[in-house]
Amino acid sequence: MSSRRFTANPPDGGSTHGAPPPGAGFMNVVRWVLFAGLMLLAVVSLFAYVASRRAAPAKTVATTAAVYRCPMHPSYTSDKPGECPICGMALEKVETAAGGAAPAGGDVPGLATVELSPERIQMIGVRTAIVVRRTVGDVLELTGFVTPDESRLHRIQLRVSGWVRGLGVSRTGEPVRAGATLLTLYSPELLQTEQEYLIEAGSRDTMPGMSMAMTHDAAGRSAALERLERLGVPRAEIDRLQRERRASTELAIVSPVSGTVLERGVTEGQYVSADTPLFTIADLTRVWVLADLYEMELSRVRPGESATFTADAIPERAFPSRVEFVYPTVSSETRTVKARLSLANPGGVLRPGMFGRVRTEGRAAPALVVPADALVDAGEHRYVFVAHAGGRFEPRLVVAGTQRGDDVAILSGLAEGDTVVASASFLIDSESRMKAAIAGMGSAPASGHSGH
Repeated sequence: MSSRRFTANPPDGGSTHGAPPPGAGFMNVVRWVLFAGLMLLAVVSLFAYVASRRAAPAKTVATTAAVYRCPMHPSYTSDKPGECPICGMALEKVETAAGGAAPAGGDVPGLATVELSPERIQMIGVRTAIVVRRTVGDVLELTGFVTPDESRLHRIQLRVSGWVRGLGVSRTGEPVRAGATLLTLYSPELLQTEQEYLIEAGSRDTMPGMSMAMTHDAAGRSAALERLERLGVPRAEIDRLQRERRASTELAIVSPVSGTVLERGVTEGQYVSADTPLFTIADLTRVWVLADLYEMELSRVRPGESATFTADAIPERAFPSRVEFVYPTVSSETRTVKARLSLANPGGVLRPGMFGRVRTEGRAAPALVVPADALVDAGEHRYVFVAHAGGRFEPRLVVAGTQRGDDVAILSGLAEGDTVVASASFLIDSESRMKAAIAGMGSAPASGHSGH
């Protein structure tokens, strides 16, 4: 009996176990081809994107953020409109880059170039001026005061001790003439020296006339006379002593000059010695004026330059002079240097202690000039606002020189023909500071506002 093999068909009518269905190999090939194509397309797209990024520069989109600020108090800002809580003014809208880049233009730290509309320029009253070259003299006004000429001061002192018998001058401020008696002095020391002189001088008359004796007498007489002169005995008293041959118990001290008694250091009956100051007398027919000169002004005043002094008490009269001397030291208290003038004082109208103004005039020189109101002095920096077309105002650092009247000389920072703001500079300065501050913040604050 022969055997037969039977192949059972699957219940779902599929192919028998172990044999792929018809067309399965072709479908597998198609799937792999599609997958490889997609991968190739992705790689090509990636390389194309990278190439495009390298070929073209990156472009950023500038975003702006609205900030509202007070025109009178730039430090107050808010992220929404309203009123300033400080002054009640309506807040103004200002747009700034969210990136926080500092505005371009200007070389003054903390300031930025601002642009104003013609209406706003007219509303705040902006006026401009052209920078011109003009001859400007180096004029400087200083505060000065009158003081006695030190070369005309005379201090009266003695070289002997004694007691004051009487005063010829008993008040300070009293005028005296040369040769007038200031005081009378009783001095036992001086009386003894005069008596010795008379004894030595009289011995010549009583001794025989021998040549050796005469020589000895002359030497002794000369020594006694020298002692009187070293003690400060006036020549008039020595002449009286030789004439009258009588020692006096009192010595009159006279004034050597005509002048005014500035100091009196003695009273009647007082004991005085060689170190006691008696009187100080000043010849006020010529006086000094000392002017205070600040350190930064030292180069502007030199000896020999013409100067004029006007006393506050006599404003209608000016006293011409020249700068005689500039002292070499700076006061540690006032940080000033003294400049000295010497003035003739006819009639004594200028009195020590008077204050006034010293005006010095140096040689004139051409310089760039702007109105004094155009210069903004912030202490650390001095600058102006240069006006450009389109209502643009640029802060510019300058070095200022001499001011004469309403004009200021500019040493550097500007060129002839530049246009500067000559009025309302403080308003533009406030706008410039506000713009620089907002640019530094980057974006508007997330909270409601920020105040003082």
